[in-house]
Amino acid sequence: MQALKFEKTGSFNELSLVNIDKPILCPGEALVRVRAAGINGSDAAGVLGMLPFVTTPRIPGRDFSGEVVEALDASGASSQEWIGAEVWGTGSERGFTSDGTFSQYVTVPIAALSRKPASLDHSKAGSMTLPWLCAWITVDTLANVKEGDNVIIIGARGGIGSAAAQFCKERGARIFATYTSLAKVTPPSYVTPIELSSKNAIREAIAKAGLQNKIDVLLDCAGYDQPFNDAIFTMTPNGTGRVVVMAVHAKDGLFPINLRAFYTKALTLKGMLSSILGPLEVKEVLDDLAKKIDSGLLEGPKEVNEIDMRNMDAVKGALQEILTRASHVRSVIVP
Repeated sequence: MQALKFEKTGSFNELSLVNIDKPILCPGEALVRVRAAGINGSDAAGVLGMLPFVTTPRIPGRDFSGEVVEALDASGASSQEWIGAEVWGTGSERGFTSDGTFSQYVTVPIAALSRKPASLDHSKAGSMTLPWLCAWITVDTLANVKEGDNVIIIGARGGIGSAAAQFCKERGARIFATYTSLAKVTPPSYVTPIELSSKNAIREAIAKAGLQNKIDVLLDCAGYDQPFNDAIFTMTPNGTGRVVVMAVHAKDGLFPINLRAFYTKALTLKGMLSSILGPLEVKEVLDDLAKKIDSGLLEGPKEVNEIDMRNMDAVKGALQEILTRASHVRSVIVP
């Protein structure tokens, strides 16, 4: 089979197209023919060596959508139950310490298989699993967004931010969402958009809404210090304010925080790590997500860029693009 693989980290030029044997199934595993594999910032960061826990040699990629072509039950005998099923998946250590999805085939524990939304094709389904998993962890597990909460989402146009907005809406929160520019953007009707046109744009918008010192939750999906510190000033000072960070744009991972504002607001800061959920927990999230997308309660992506795995220039360009957030349209590797 063909796959994208790097022997060492440091540059996108370390990534190459290779011919390797298909994975050998163990009892309780399924072999999935990958039809689309979403490109995420963590994939690019892993190749570049920005994530110290990534081991080499490695096939990158965490997201996938495809169909089951083989399966073995717990005894090692062939199982027909899932053959032909269209499935999707993401998460855990895949692409970091075990081989990932930028490949024609990937193995998945049968117990962790999740059927993709019937209303989405493989490219759209494969583009959204990790961002939506991250958004769910952020909104549900870490921030515990509740009905009536006032929420600011920094970076609402990105994959995680836009998904988090939908989850917050589902829970009955009031949502303020930041955008670098509103010139070519039509924000969803359920958010109050904030254009980052000045260094105090967030504070000014929240004050205009009459909610200064009444923001309950801050979700930073972008990782820039200016909007982060601006937003902190708007938060509740009663000790219940929750801040979740899932990105830092600086290469060294550092940016200054106004700690005086932070501690005088008695805020709680948490970091989002997608691999805190195991395969069975990820399956539960994806199963629920698929039902809600097919029922119309949640909306999947409207467009996706498809990148041929054999076109190395296009692959490297897409990795650079996701790393620098140069496009709001997500890309998928098509093996």
